[in-house]
Amino acid sequence: MQTGLINISSFIIPGIAAMVFLVITIILFVVVYQRRTLKLQLELQLQKEEQQNQLIKAAIQSEETERGRIAAELHDEVGALLSTVKLYIQQIQPHHLKDPTKIGTLSNCKELLDQTVVTVRNISANMQPSTIMHFGLESAIANFCAKLNQPPALETALTVQGPLEKLTAENELAVYRIVQELTNNILKHANASRIQFNFIQKSGQSEIIIEHNGTGLSQQEFEEKLFGINGLGLKNIQNRLNILKGNISFRKTTNAADSITVSIPTNH
Repeated sequence: MQTGLINISSFIIPGIAAMVFLVITIILFVVVYQRRTLKLQLELQLQKEEQQNQLIKAAIQSEETERGRIAAELHDEVGALLSTVKLYIQQIQPHHLKDPTKIGTLSNCKELLDQTVVTVRNISANMQPSTIMHFGLESAIANFCAKLNQPPALETALTVQGPLEKLTAENELAVYRIVQELTNNILKHANASRIQFNFIQKSGQSEIIIEHNGTGLSQQEFEEKLFGINGLGLKNIQNRLNILKGNISFRKTTNAADSITVSIPTNH
């Protein structure tokens, strides 16, 4: 009898061991398979994000190229034509006109031409800021600030805690466009009369803090508008930040001290 039990045990114990081994093998296979699947999904996601960033980058580059073409045409062709017209008008002297009312008309024409020439130059400069190419981001922002500064309607100031780390020309232009678009939004929607630009250089990171006394956005409002149908300007900002691997945060207060902080890594 005992011999029979021993014989049965000799089959059961190895069978149980084989089943345990099989279960462990299956579990290990499932775990390894899931890890490989997750790794593959992560790689595909990273590839997809990289492709999206490349498409956005190409679209932004195309936009900047078109801006440059239009800016060149405004400066070289339209600007030259206006300057020529102004030259001809300047050759007409008051004594050439017998009708006194025509003298006032001539003066008005000269004034309007002057304003038009300045406007064309400003449009050309905004579309293709040559200051960045020649003097860098800090000088371009300072120049942008100076143009905006029209007290008492609007007062602007710039502080730089640096020196700012040099970025590529492409990235500096992207940062300039972000600051430009944020400022335009403040002027259009926040009704601010004072804007303070702060550039802060930290270890491996640049921060741009724009403070104003208008009615700005909260972070939640920004995210809602970002995915809304009318948030094209904000989408452009976010697309540029994605390329720069940066982020943006909005702070809304009750004491007219709203701010926007843009953080951009400088070591990627």
